[in-house]
Amino acid sequence: MTTRAKFLNNSLLSYLCASLLLGSFIAVKANAATLTVSDNLILRDVDDKAVEHGFLSKKRTIDLTQGKHTLVIKYKDVFEDLDMGEDRLVKSDYFVVKLVVENQQELFLSTSKISDLASAERFVQSPEVILLDENKQELVLELETLSDYKLGKQVTKVVTTLSAPVVISQSNSPTITTAVDSQAFNNKVINKVDTVPMLKYWWQKASKDEKEDFLKFINKK
Repeated sequence: MTTRAKFLNNSLLSYLCASLLLGSFIAVKANAATLTVSDNLILRDVDDKAVEHGFLSKKRTIDLTQGKHTLVIKYKDVFEDLDMGEDRLVKSDYFVVKLVVENQQELFLSTSKISDLASAERFVQSPEVILLDENKQELVLELETLSDYKLGKQVTKVVTTLSAPVVISQSNSPTITTAVDSQAFNNKVINKVDTVPMLKYWWQKASKDEKEDFLKFINKK
C-alpha cells in the first residue's frame, strides 16, 4: 500500500470515528433536557447525588435524562426589613421536588412570585415551585419534605430487605428457602429495624379513619 493510500485510509478512519462520536453526543443530548433553576433556589442533590457548586458561584443548570428525577433544593434570598431598617436573609429548609422528563429540551424551575419579606416568609412555611418547559407550558411536579422523603427511602429499603432470600445450593442452582426459613430471616431483620421512622411514615400515610382505628387499638392495649 502506498503512502498516499495509507494516508487516505487513516484520514477516512479518523473521519468515521469522529462522526460516530459526534452522533453519539447528539443522540445523548437529544434524549436529555437542560434544567435551569432560578437565582433564589439552591440545588443540593439530584437523584441522591450531591451537586458540585463553584467556589464563587452556584450551579444553576443541569442535564436530566428522560425519566423520573428527584431534586433536593432550598429557597434563599435577601429582603429589606422596613420595620428594622436592615436587610434580612430568608431561607427555607431543604425540600424535595419530584418530576418526570419526557420529550422536553428545556426546563425552568422557579418559585411562585415572591415580592417582599412577608411573601418570602410565607413561602418558607409552605413552598410552591413552578416547572415550565421551553414552550412556557407548566408541567406536573410533586413536593415533599426532606424528612418524609428520607422516611420513604427507609421504608423501601426495609421492604426490599424483607423479601424472601434466595439460597444457592451446592449445585449452584437458586432455590427459594422454605416458609419457616423466610420467617426466621424476616424476624432477624425486623429486630434490627428502627421502628420509630417506620411508625412515623405509616402514620403520615394513613387516612383519618385508619388513624382513629389505630388509636383505638393503642387504647385497648
